[in-house]
Amino acid sequence: MSFPPFTRAIERRMYVIGILLVPVALFVLLSLVTHAETDYPNSSRGPDEVTNLGGLPGAKVSYGVMLALGYGGYVVPVLIGLLAWNRIRGQRLLSLLLHSTWLLVLVIAGITTGSLIPVLPEYVRFRIGGVLGFYLGGWMAGALGVDWSLILGGALFLLVLVGMLYFYLTRRRANRRRNA
Repeated sequence: MSFPPFTRAIERRMYVIGILLVPVALFVLLSLVTHAETDYPNSSRGPDEVTNLGGLPGAKVSYGVMLALGYGGYVVPVLIGLLAWNRIRGQRLLSLLLHSTWLLVLVIAGITTGSLIPVLPEYVRFRIGGVLGFYLGGWMAGALGVDWSLILGGALFLLVLVGMLYFYLTRRRANRRRNA
C-alpha cells in the first residue's frame, strides 16, 4: 500500500480549492465596496440599472451581506480569504477555525455596540450593525440598559482585540525562536 500519491492528490485539491476561493473573496469585496443603497434589491430601480461593479449578482450579494451584518459585512471577504489562504498553504482547519472565531466575535461585539450608540440616528445605527447587530443590541439594551450594554460591548470588543494581538504576537515570537 502506498499513501503518498493519495496524500499528494488531496493536497493538490486543497490547493486548487484555495486558488478558486481567491476570486470569490475579491468579488465579494468588490461588491461590498461598490454597494449602493439605490441598487436593485433595495430600491424601486430595475435590475438593469445596477451601479454595483459586480453587476446584478454583486448588488444582491452586497445587499444581503450589508442587510445581515451592516458594516461588519466587510469581514465576509476576509473570512473567505482566510479559508483560501488556509487551503493554499495546506494548513489544518483548526487554525482557521480559531482565527475565524476570534474575528467573528470581534465583529459581532463591534456591530452590536455600534448599533447602540445613542447619539446616532436610528438609520445610521442600522447601517453599522445590520439586522444582527440591531437585534443583539436591542436585546442587550432591553436586558441591561443602553449604558451598561455599551460598556459591556465596548469592553468585550477591546478584550477580544487585545487577546487577538497578544495571541498573534506570542505565536510569532515562538515561531521565531523555533526557526532560529
